[in-house]
Amino acid sequence: MCAIAGSTTIDFWFVKVLPLKDGTGAPTWSDAEEGALVGAVRVSAQFPDIRGRVIKPGVYTLRYGVQPENGDHLGVSPFRQFLLLSPAALDKDGAPRGHDGAIELSKRAIGGSHPGVWSIDPPVTDKALLASHVTELQHDAVIVEIPVKRGSRPGTMRFGIVLIGKIDA
Repeated sequence: MCAIAGSTTIDFWFVKVLPLKDGTGAPTWSDAEEGALVGAVRVSAQFPDIRGRVIKPGVYTLRYGVQPENGDHLGVSPFRQFLLLSPAALDKDGAPRGHDGAIELSKRAIGGSHPGVWSIDPPVTDKALLASHVTELQHDAVIVEIPVKRGSRPGTMRFGIVLIGKIDA
């Protein structure tokens, strides 16, 4: 999948299937294991993450992460789910890394004390895949869908990845 954000081309490759925890109902991010590999992305030019930090051109893995509830992030975003970008050259194991492992690796994407993050927006939209969607925070997200599996039951999960927008944290 390819998205264009400004003058930057962003190529996405998603996992063949994202395993989910046992349960019922529609798949949600809370059904995924934190630190799970979601896919990879190639960014063609310098591009800001949701916090305004610069992501350099290159190839990154995307792992599922959850914003900690430690008081530092209070009121930053109505959604706590993010995709953590990590340098693909350093992320060679597809196994889930958990919260701390995914965060530590993602810090290497932008060099600093905070990981490189793109916010996940759970859009309520029937727009086509790769269409632009304006979130409730007036950010621009691209609509994607990934295959998921809960036990032996396959399915899909549709969501938005915020590519243009900024939160203060």
